[in-house]
Amino acid sequence: MVSTTIRRTLIAAAALAGLAGCAALRDAVRRYAGANWAPLPVPESSEALDRARLVLNRAAYGPAPGDLARALDTGIRGWIESQLADEGSDSPAVSLRIAGLETVEGATDAPDRFASLSDAQLMDELQRAVIVRAVYSQAQLREVMADFWTNHFNIYALKADGRVLLPVFIETALRPHVLGNFREMLLATARSPAMLAYLDNQRNRRGVANENYARELMELHTVGVHGGYSQSDIRVLARALTGWTVAEGFSRGQFRFDRALHDIEAKRAPFLDLILPPDGDQTEAESAISRLAEHPATGRYLARKLCVRFLGHAPEKVLSAAANAYASSDCAIRPMLRPILLDALASRGDVRPSLKRPFDFVVSALRALGADTDGGPSIQTRLAEMGQPLYQWPMPDGFPDRTAAWTGSLLPRWNFALDLCSGKLDGVTVRPLEAPLADGDRTPLRAPSAIVSALLGRSPDDPIARSIAATIQEGLQSSRADRSNLKDVVANTAGLTLCASAFQWRG
Repeated sequence: MVSTTIRRTLIAAAALAGLAGCAALRDAVRRYAGANWAPLPVPESSEALDRARLVLNRAAYGPAPGDLARALDTGIRGWIESQLADEGSDSPAVSLRIAGLETVEGATDAPDRFASLSDAQLMDELQRAVIVRAVYSQAQLREVMADFWTNHFNIYALKADGRVLLPVFIETALRPHVLGNFREMLLATARSPAMLAYLDNQRNRRGVANENYARELMELHTVGVHGGYSQSDIRVLARALTGWTVAEGFSRGQFRFDRALHDIEAKRAPFLDLILPPDGDQTEAESAISRLAEHPATGRYLARKLCVRFLGHAPEKVLSAAANAYASSDCAIRPMLRPILLDALASRGDVRPSLKRPFDFVVSALRALGADTDGGPSIQTRLAEMGQPLYQWPMPDGFPDRTAAWTGSLLPRWNFALDLCSGKLDGVTVRPLEAPLADGDRTPLRAPSAIVSALLGRSPDDPIARSIAATIQEGLQSSRADRSNLKDVVANTAGLTLCASAFQWRG
């Protein structure tokens, strides 16, 4: 049990760290792990460990047991290349855990298959799948990018039939393309009933245009709000999208182009250098969407967002390199990632602080501990308490990735970390945390230093690890906790280390 005194010590220490230690603590995340956790590998230099820790906390959801050792063994560039080369199928460890989820297994069927499922089951299964994949997939970059594109093409599950239509959107329109070709993904999302319903395009018809989807397609999905288009361009795109709707009846929930609803008049879009002759059809919008994907402003807009996600900001040199790679590779995503990950992130170049969103934090904690979880209600509820209930952001811009948006979620984060390490979460099992301790560390006084070091991925002599271990030891000594109980000391130490500012930042 974590005492009130320890909690108070943690809050005081965290407040001081926020005032005085942000610059240093932002670099610390962790390495603790457990199938079970093991002592840190000893690299040739601390620089190698620092680089590996940073990359695994930006291009992955933090290191799981053995990940840092493997990254150091293959070299961090080799690790990145292996992640970029992933072809996209779920690993056996993931497949076994999501087997039986109808929202995954039936996603290639007609969407109306899910109409008979309760709203609660649909929301539960949608969230289980994304949590389990993020925690257990070895293709970590793929899962990070799946989250990135899920927010880029955000759909609110609680609007209309969103929860019924989302499984097909996720499994067929989004996930197959997360490291592939952006134009293909953009077209797939545009044809998705989930997207058309969410952004009201089924109401977009000849003579009664609804510009909602056309506007977000340009402002959020492609060229960006400063991309140089005009209101007239939005109107032309909306007219081209008339007739793109969601079928009813026997084909309920499937994409349908209804020519009777389509604006067949000639259209001209100067921004896209596109002239559409009269009497057109579905290919009008497809041509316009392809032009949007290929527009230089789209390359820069996507490159900027990716730089911010992986580097914490968008240095012009890296942004331009990524945008140029996108343009020269016919809208491919992998080439765009290479200058960001290989040239900037792997070299620990111009990288700035980036606070983990609640989902990132929860997944990284589960991975670090080697926890066994089904991604069920105990995890989903905690994410909601932290402000990130999955698939439930109402606006089309997706969950924010700005530090200021999440500073109010620290208390529920701390409660989650302490409860996780104390074994209080249903459906989550954490292996005995004291088991891997070396004989010399199996005492209440020495255990905190060893665990903090492993969790943060730093030497016990590292100033950050040493400071946090000392703070935790002080809290334990001033509390009424049974300090002779190694198991409790270890659980408290692990929980408090996950609460530390050093664990809250992406490397």
